[in-house]
Amino acid sequence: MIKIIPVAQINERVLLCLLLILAMSVNTNVAAQDTIAFHSLEDTLSRIFNKIYKLKDDSSRIVASTVFFEKFKSALSLQSAFNYPFDSLTGISRMRSDDGKIRVITWNVPLNNGSSRYQGFVAVKEGGIFELKESSALPADWNNKILPSDSWYGAVYYKLITTRYNKETFYTLLGWDGNNESSNIKVIDIISLNEHGIPCFGKPIFKTREGIRNRIVIEYAEKASVLLRYDYQSLMIPRGKKVKYKKVWLIVTDRLIPMTPAMEGLRKYYVPSGDTYDAFLFDKGFWTFVEDIMVGNSSH
Repeated sequence: MIKIIPVAQINERVLLCLLLILAMSVNTNVAAQDTIAFHSLEDTLSRIFNKIYKLKDDSSRIVASTVFFEKFKSALSLQSAFNYPFDSLTGISRMRSDDGKIRVITWNVPLNNGSSRYQGFVAVKEGGIFELKESSALPADWNNKILPSDSWYGAVYYKLITTRYNKETFYTLLGWDGNNESSNIKVIDIISLNEHGIPCFGKPIFKTREGIRNRIVIEYAEKASVLLRYDYQSLMIPRGKKVKYKKVWLIVTDRLIPMTPAMEGLRKYYVPSGDTYDAFLFDKGFWTFVEDIMVGNSSH
């Protein structure tokens, strides 16, 4: 005969263990169901996105990208979507901040005239999904403005650097814009959350020879290949009559020059010098421009 022991007489530790096992079992089943659902959504998204590049005319590509955008937005709005990688979606940039608080997702739709349309999202873990809407009427000095996510200049970001200073956290982005048939653009920008938790782009923390800037925009010849990366490199530090080299993290870029002296100021004719590199060093809350750095193979 089996003796039934009243719950009240069960050791509290045993009861706690039973409850934990039950909770873990439920969570595991829910997680498994979520994963299956997201796999199915991801397959659908991948099929839609792959069609974009097979279409011949611009209007069809833009329509297809809009369909993909809305479907992706619905997927990102689902519970648990923030932590799902969507890593089988090729041709799309997906980045997560080191502190796990934001995700930035971007992609481009190439057009027949050599330019691109850009779309994307900023997902804030505690704040929801924000659409990146490319503006068709940016101000002339947009490269020195703070821009909301619904008046975005458009780019594909390939690096996100979590940056902290004086208890403030913001995120430094490196991106690419296939500007037009004559030139491309590389951009260094900042994304931060305002007092309402809404993302905005730009911040007056770039110290350049021309003064403080909200972002760095580097335009160059369409056929050129320009370096812009976050890397661990040597920085030359003068010490009286001596020079000391210190390894630091830098945003490294090529020094650009015009193809001929007559092309001075015409950015679509600028190319890397080939032997000189400059950088931005994060110091005391600013990305400060430094010249003539040594660039070797990164040790990281």
